[in-house]
Amino acid sequence: MKSLSLKPPRPGAPKLSNWGVFGDDDELGTLNFQTPDVVRSGATEVVLGRHYPLNLPVDLPTDRAILRPELEKTAHLHNAEFDGMVCNDDHILLATQGSSQWDSFVHAGCREEGVDGVFYNGFGPEDIDANGYVRRGGIDKVAQRGIAGRGVLLDVARMLAGGARDPLPVDHVIDVEQFHACVRHQGVEILPGDVVCFRTGWTEMYLDADRERRRELMQPAPGEAAPVNPGITTELAPIAHEQRWSAVTADNLAIEVAPFRPNNVGSAHVTMQRNLGLPFGEILCFRDLATACAGDRRWTFFFVAMPLWIPGGMGSPANAMAIR
Repeated sequence: MKSLSLKPPRPGAPKLSNWGVFGDDDELGTLNFQTPDVVRSGATEVVLGRHYPLNLPVDLPTDRAILRPELEKTAHLHNAEFDGMVCNDDHILLATQGSSQWDSFVHAGCREEGVDGVFYNGFGPEDIDANGYVRRGGIDKVAQRGIAGRGVLLDVARMLAGGARDPLPVDHVIDVEQFHACVRHQGVEILPGDVVCFRTGWTEMYLDADRERRRELMQPAPGEAAPVNPGITTELAPIAHEQRWSAVTADNLAIEVAPFRPNNVGSAHVTMQRNLGLPFGEILCFRDLATACAGDRRWTFFFVAMPLWIPGGMGSPANAMAIR
């Protein structure tokens, strides 16, 4: 971290935040912790040369919340012949945050008394133009940089199931005590710049379910916009801040438990993503990675992801992979 110059949070920032810490115009948040030294160190985790894609197919899950569209795939060249060649080409319509994905920093914000801004680093609704193009805090800034560094898998589901791969109950909250217990159980250390990955087993449960059960898993909770989902507590925000996580990912719908607790304004989307500038990688799948990690009791790896360069984009498919 010697090459990284940090400033105090600026006036008008939330109580625990990185607003202004990386500069008043920063649009990368805690990805700044992935310095060249951190990336080089992360690359040393590649021992076996085996890679583990962490993405669901872009058409899953279906029955998505808040009216996100289902995937539409269209062939605009279908076995078309051109001077002796036979060509195929297609295009898709997809929700950029409907499958394995990264949030941008304008995905979730809030209006808070005494805080000068709505989104990370003080950005506001005026930073999104009338056509929905993000001027500041968009996913395009992350895409132009990329995400790479040491990843740590915290397999809370396996720990609590006594070594089995059973998923957590759908309403389970991974609290601070369980976070520390999993770190001790696996004998790992969280280092500055790490991508911290939580396994709940939810995506595996979804993939293994029949059509009716999948629909049930995606049904919003009564009176809520989101389904019931296991995840982390917002109380992990001070730990993420102290340990300098560069990003956080999970194999559930929202990283944190859903519906959000204690409420939207007090959620991890606000205290971690909006206040700390901590990128959220959601709906990943850790099935094969977790099996490999449990097999040799090595829970660290080289984590790489390339969000799509969507000009003015609010989110992107994850394009994430672990290399061991």
